[in-house]
Amino acid sequence: MIYGRIDRLDRYRGLSENLDKALDFLSTGDFAALPMGTTELDGENVFVNRFDYDTVPQSITEGHLRYTDIHVVLEGEEKVGVADVSQLHATERREQEDFVGFEGEFGAMCTLRPGDFLIVFSEDAHCPKLWTGTSTGVKKIVVKVKE
Repeated sequence: MIYGRIDRLDRYRGLSENLDKALDFLSTGDFAALPMGTTELDGENVFVNRFDYDTVPQSITEGHLRYTDIHVVLEGEEKVGVADVSQLHATERREQEDFVGFEGEFGAMCTLRPGDFLIVFSEDAHCPKLWTGTSTGVKKIVVKVKE
């Protein structure tokens, strides 16, 4: 897991070619023009999902087998719980969808606001969409980076 400010993402260049492509996209800062749904940046290697939702008191804890996620909140705020998958119990596995459901306690809780980012790797289960006290509307992108 890497949590920080989006204007400091360049320090993570060089970890992988696909991550560098995602960072190139994120350095443009032009997210308002993204349509809802999926936009390919480099086929299945790097793409971005754009969606809106209201935060909730409890959400699904998930992990991925093949993709790193880069979470960026455009409007609103949310908490995201994060834990190493080795500390959780897998409850569901849908390999075709690159989804693993988990149960257990979070090792960390991050609050995402505009200007923040959260990178979760395949070893990082994460529980997004959590409220910070009351339900809030969130506009968000998640860049999916093939590992």
